[in-house]
Amino acid sequence: MTDLCKLDLNLLKAFVVLLDECNVSRSAQRLSVTQPAMSGILNRLRESFNDPLFVRVQHGMQPTDRAIELGKIARQILTDTPLSTNTPQQAGCLK
Repeated sequence: MTDLCKLDLNLLKAFVVLLDECNVSRSAQRLSVTQPAMSGILNRLRESFNDPLFVRVQHGMQPTDRAIELGKIARQILTDTPLSTNTPQQAGCLK
């Protein structure tokens, strides 16, 4: 399992947007990236956590229980990270 503090802040931000939108296309629009790029980000997140994170439902995606728990931590990291910080390690997530 990947530690959230070791992920790029852009991946964490994308993960939180995916949780908010539960839709790859809308998430891509919010982040000003293409839909294929957003799908790639989701695949990287899935590989990092060895979990599907989201499952397809009739209108979009539903987060897994693990995604919901990880989302709470991701939101906290993003809230606690100064805007000028480039990595979670610099924000105090060092182990």
